[in-house]
Amino acid sequence: MAIQIQHIGLSAIIVDAGRRGVLHQGFCQSGPMDARAFELANRLCGQTNAPTVEIMGECTLFVEQDCYLSVTGPAATLLIDNQQTDCWQRFAVNANSIVHIRPERLGTRHYVAVPSGFAVDAIVGSASTVKRENMGGLHKDGSSIRVGDTLNVKAISAGLSLNSPASLPAHLIPKYDSPALIGIVPGYQHQAFSTLTWRRLLSSEYDVTPQMDRMGVRLKGPEVKSIVSTLYSEAIAAGSVQVPPDGQPIVMMADRQTLGGYPKMGAVARCDLYRFAQCLPGDKIQFYQLDAANARATWLLQQSSIARWFGN
Repeated sequence: MAIQIQHIGLSAIIVDAGRRGVLHQGFCQSGPMDARAFELANRLCGQTNAPTVEIMGECTLFVEQDCYLSVTGPAATLLIDNQQTDCWQRFAVNANSIVHIRPERLGTRHYVAVPSGFAVDAIVGSASTVKRENMGGLHKDGSSIRVGDTLNVKAISAGLSLNSPASLPAHLIPKYDSPALIGIVPGYQHQAFSTLTWRRLLSSEYDVTPQMDRMGVRLKGPEVKSIVSTLYSEAIAAGSVQVPPDGQPIVMMADRQTLGGYPKMGAVARCDLYRFAQCLPGDKIQFYQLDAANARATWLLQQSSIARWFGN
C-alpha cells in the first residue's frame, strides 16, 4: 500500500522517536518537535513509535488503497474527498481518495500516521530526518519529502491491534493556548544567574522570534544575563534554555547540536515542551518554575492517562 504526495505547503519530513544513546557519537537526537502529537498519532494507529510524517503548511495526499490514517496537531481543517472530518482520531480512507490537511496557523506542525508506520529504513537506529547531518528520511540523505514522492506503508505486523480506541476524550487532546505558560526546571547552572535575574525571567513575557527552526527557538524579552562568562562545552538536553552573551534565551529543540558552551538557566519541562514546540513567531510565552519532582510527576500523570485510555 502506498500514499503519494501531491502538495506540500512548507515542508514534510519523516520522524520517529529519534536517535537515542548516540549523542556521544556526535549524532543529534532528532525526532518529532511535538512529541505529544506524534505519540498520540501513533497510539491511534495501535502503535507507539512508528515512522510518521511531520508536516508544516498545507499537505495533500493521494491514497492508493483502502487504509487507516490519523492526523494530530493544532487546529486544522481535514478533508477527505472534500468531506470535512476531525483530527485526533483514526479514520478509514477508501482507495483513490484525496486527503487534504490545512492548518489554521501557518507554521504549526501536524503528524500523519498509518498502522505499522511508513516503510523507511533506519539509519543509526532511527528513520528521523536531519538535514544538517544529511541523514535519515525518505531519501536517506536528510532531505525533505518532495511533491511526487510515494510513501510505502509497512505490512501490518502480527502484534498490531486496531481494537484500541479510534478517538480521544477531550482531556487527552493537547491544548495549544496562546500566550503559553511554559514550565522551566532550574538546572545545576542556575546559580550562574542572580536571584533578580530569575525573578525577571519568571515575571516577564517573551516573544518567539523568527529565528527558530528544529535546532532551537530564540526568544526576545528582558535580558537575563549570566554572571559566568565562560564554560566548558557540554551535552545539551532537549528543552535546555541557553543564554548567550546578549541575554536573550534560546530554547534547544529536537535537532539541537550535541554540545554547547552557553550557560543554561534550566530546561523547559517535558510536560510542556510539546506546547512550546508549536509556538510561532510573534507568540508570547511566560515561564513558570517547576522543580524536577513536580515536572516528572506531571509528565508521568500525562503518560498514565494516555496508557489507561489505550488499555496498556
